[in-house]
Amino acid sequence: MHRHLIAFADAPEPDLITPALDQRFKIRNVTLLADATHIERANYMASVCREANLHTSVMPIPHGWHPEPIRVRLKEIIAGGELPYVFNLSGANPIHSAIAHEVALGHQVPAFVVNPSSDQIHWLAYPPHDLPSDDGNVEDRLTLESYFAVYGIGIVSCSRRLHRPKAQMDAAADVLAHLSVDHPELINKLNGVCSLLTSEHETRLPIPNEPALISALRATGLCQILPDLRLKLDQFDARQFLGGGWFELWLLRQVETLVGDLPIQDAAASVRVSLPNGVSNEFDVVILCNNHLYVIEAKTINAGMADKGVGLTTLFKLDSVSGLGGMRAEAMLASLSLPTLREASRAQAQEIAIVAGDELTSVQARLREWLAQTDS
Repeated sequence: MHRHLIAFADAPEPDLITPALDQRFKIRNVTLLADATHIERANYMASVCREANLHTSVMPIPHGWHPEPIRVRLKEIIAGGELPYVFNLSGANPIHSAIAHEVALGHQVPAFVVNPSSDQIHWLAYPPHDLPSDDGNVEDRLTLESYFAVYGIGIVSCSRRLHRPKAQMDAAADVLAHLSVDHPELINKLNGVCSLLTSEHETRLPIPNEPALISALRATGLCQILPDLRLKLDQFDARQFLGGGWFELWLLRQVETLVGDLPIQDAAASVRVSLPNGVSNEFDVVILCNNHLYVIEAKTINAGMADKGVGLTTLFKLDSVSGLGGMRAEAMLASLSLPTLREASRAQAQEIAIVAGDELTSVQARLREWLAQTDS
């Protein structure tokens, strides 16, 4: 039996539409209710539903402080429908939620909410026997594209996606990761060297005459080491990669090892996005797990110079990008440098996880713990 989902778009949250994408709910039609101030965000969410081939409409409703017209509107919708209705009250403000719950009880309409932390379903009224039971988990059907689209954000590009390996780059990232464990200061110097190139894609400065660095660079196969120890880059994107981009790909590979153990749906490295106002931004690593977004900022500069820390600016930037468009993504800073006490305190206040220095040797365990916080 197909159903018609009704949800209030008072907040741009994936929980409003994830049940509609869950095939167990048998949703065919979706109606998103929004007052004048929330129509735009409702249209963002509607686009995701339409992309999933659901018949979707956005219906204006009076402001929340006018409860009686809203009550009348809900009763009119229920009276004129061809399919059985179900209410998702996850995004409803307190007034809308109270009115909808009252209407649901009075007209025997099933109503539920999705726990934003655990992604579990909680029935408030008339749970149908053929739908997921109370405390069941919503299916993980979102992709990174659909998650960002909920907030009107579009993905422009990325350097690598989950399960889409780039053999040479992946192997080169492993080489540089091993180098960073014993010689983080050489990674810092490599960053500086790669920041200045000639028109012939040669570095303007030489690399240090360090056997470990020379051996690692040769093993990557991404550059030639000239007699004067300058580098000639063999690929267009080698500058960005050798200058720190390898760290993002390496972190994505660590995430890949956890697929199957955790409900990881999608992930990507070096993700450039475009906001509704046309402004662009970039995420080093993004992970979609259990319908929640996780963001990692990868930092290699100042490697081996613990007294310089990770930079408060980096923490403020990470806090900002994790909340783009109203998102509430979990944030982590992965750094070759250790944070100062002040930075660690600031990160804790901003609820930013940090894995730094020697902790990177056990990054898979840290990622598992971090990503599992909503896996229940």
